[in-house]
Amino acid sequence: MKSLTSINFHHNSKTETLDVVLQGGSHGIDSSILQKVFNKSKEKGNSVIAFNFPYYERGEENSSGPELKEELEALQNILDFVNYKEYLKVRLVAKSLGGIVASYYIQNLSKEDAKRFSVVVLGYVTGDIKLKNFNGPITVIQGEKDKFGGIEVVKEDLKDAVSKDIKYFEVEGADHSYRNPENKEPIFEDKAIGQYSLTF
Repeated sequence: MKSLTSINFHHNSKTETLDVVLQGGSHGIDSSILQKVFNKSKEKGNSVIAFNFPYYERGEENSSGPELKEELEALQNILDFVNYKEYLKVRLVAKSLGGIVASYYIQNLSKEDAKRFSVVVLGYVTGDIKLKNFNGPITVIQGEKDKFGGIEVVKEDLKDAVSKDIKYFEVEGADHSYRNPENKEPIFEDKAIGQYSLTF
């Protein structure tokens, strides 16, 4: 995989569903929450792949820019690597920045190809995620005290969405990364993963 050095891939030949885990802006696939997401997908019997964006691999702090060209290319490379078209369902499971990347990617799909995709957003970045024209399943798991707004703010952001299959979950007391906002301890991660379990 060009310019990608950290990939975690579990293949289950008996499943028709692939989960693709996209990292947030400042934490890669080695983060606690994304490891839990990966393991839960594996436990549920899906094929699952997680990868780091190139900027993160290079030790840089910021993504490639507002158009996210490098991140989108990396996602396409990953999907091609796992022969995603062999799966009936592809779920983009995306943390924060990953949700923005997922939404941009889906915007560029043909209507036919988009039918196999769904999106699970862990920490929705209101105003930046573009899912209003996506007709597939959308799930949002949002901290009550997320800096981008709680679940009601997310619902407002998606009020004109085309999709009729949108599920919302709120993690009470949690910030954008499912931590306690006061001491930054990740005490709400397991609650978030519990809600993630309901997306299968």
